Amino acid sequence: MEDNKRIPCMRCIHYHTTFEPAAPRGCKLFQFKSPLMPYILVKQSTGQDCTAFKERPKRDDDGGDKSGKKDFNDPKYW
Repeated sequence: MEDNKRIPCMRCIHYHTTFEPAAPRGCKLFQFKSPLMPYILVKQSTGQDCTAFKERPKRDDDGGDKSGKKDFNDPKYW
């Protein structure tokens, strides 16, 4: 397999932001926090690419216009 394969951790259901300056990225599945992207730490620790990646489901637009903006003056939000 390719050595420099990037895994899009930010689109994974296991990825989370910790808001800790020293370790802002984390993986809920492997239960760690790190300054590195989780796939890099998994590769360094195990020598293999992360196989736990599962794409996060896309959010529905919820009726916004084509630009992705919502009109919060619309009564359906209140």
